[in-house]
Amino acid sequence: MSRYININSQSSSLPIGETTTGFLKTAGGYFNNTWLIVGTIILFAVLGIFLYFYFVSPQLNAKFHANSEHNSTGNQGGKSAELLFFFADWCPHCKTAKPIWNDLKSEYQNKTIDGYQVVFTEINCSEETAEVDRMMNQYNVEGYPTIKLLKDGQVIEYDAKPSKETLTEFLNTVL
Repeated sequence: MSRYININSQSSSLPIGETTTGFLKTAGGYFNNTWLIVGTIILFAVLGIFLYFYFVSPQLNAKFHANSEHNSTGNQGGKSAELLFFFADWCPHCKTAKPIWNDLKSEYQNKTIDGYQVVFTEINCSEETAEVDRMMNQYNVEGYPTIKLLKDGQVIEYDAKPSKETLTEFLNTVL
């Protein structure tokens, strides 16, 4: 059983230890907690939107930016496509591919295919120079012979057994 006291001679009685401000504190605390929760949710929503537009959205809409890996070593004038032939003197596959390369080179050297002037570049990887090492690292040459086409800042790898027919088809398809 609770004991009640009379405050200021008024007729309403409260349990001992409680004042009239207790209810207001409880109601105010509930009110403040609600705004605190809503404010926190809004803060995290705004933070999430900011992080999305600042970090995620640029990655989804990334545009191509050429770097040193996509620089052609040949003609920088108009539209040109450079066909790179990485070979080694000691490689038997390169010795087989070299005459095919020379035939293709004599047929297409400085000719235009679909608006691209074809430039042929041979890189002898048997020569241990800084320029050869740089190009091998730049174009990820891991075996011989390796043929790559540089077109519009892109490196396109030829991935077939070298023959005049497949190389001609490669040039006509890619260009």
